[in-house]
Amino acid sequence: MYLEFTPLPDAPLGALVRGWNPAVSIDDEHQRQILDALQRYRVLVFRGQPQPTDDELVRFVERFGQPIKGSEWFRNAGELPEILPVTNIRGKDGTRLGVEGATDLEWHADYSYVATPGKISFLNAVELPADPPRTYFTDMYRAFATLGADLQERLRGLRATHSITDYMAEPEQGFAAKVARDDALGVDRPEVPEAEHPVVVRHPDTGDEILYVSRGITRRIVSMERAESSALLKQLHLHATCPDQVYAHDWEVGDLIMFDTLGTMHRRDSWDPSQRRLMRQLSTATAI
Repeated sequence: MYLEFTPLPDAPLGALVRGWNPAVSIDDEHQRQILDALQRYRVLVFRGQPQPTDDELVRFVERFGQPIKGSEWFRNAGELPEILPVTNIRGKDGTRLGVEGATDLEWHADYSYVATPGKISFLNAVELPADPPRTYFTDMYRAFATLGADLQERLRGLRATHSITDYMAEPEQGFAAKVARDDALGVDRPEVPEAEHPVVVRHPDTGDEILYVSRGITRRIVSMERAESSALLKQLHLHATCPDQVYAHDWEVGDLIMFDTLGTMHRRDSWDPSQRRLMRQLSTATAI
């Protein structure tokens, strides 16, 4: 297996990856190549390979860390709880097969609301509507590095709370229906957590500093008046998401995007809810 990495044209971050074979376990050299490219480009778009099976996808992700069993929190745990289905498709009996919702999703970092948050994330397109919603990425290493020195120093001493309350992808009544279903079946699921993290984190592998706040999930700067907190978070958000620093991905069926979820933020456009969409989402966990 020969992997080829090509920077995405006219994009501030990202690279296209060709040559991956999901049926073949990657060896240490391929793992090193991928991690080196991820550190350089932040976002890797694997395109042109066969669609991996669920088992192949989990096996690939496990080469990069311990997968988060996020589907348990969202009450969609199947045989492989490492895979979170993001879909509006339902079973024949109306059963919700994944995290629903066709509205746009605000900027966020996967699982930042968990004590051991997402480190690397993977998003795979299985089925797409005729006009697929774009997913956008921005570099939070760069966002911190391009702040003024005084503001950088101020931020290093701050912490913030992260929560997906009022942010969940599917309508609240949809999640409540899952809770009722599990209660009726006697299935016990963990509660969706909340967490507090530094506003500036260091990548556990490289020590590089990252601005770790998002408009979608960061709720408040700890020990700061709400108005001051909101103003600071807005300033940081606008700085981090300048349009010329954002990569917009146009999806094709089979695409697998692997991205540094500690060091990036992403968001998604809305789409026509009458059209089917199925994505498989996975993340590895880390301590920060």
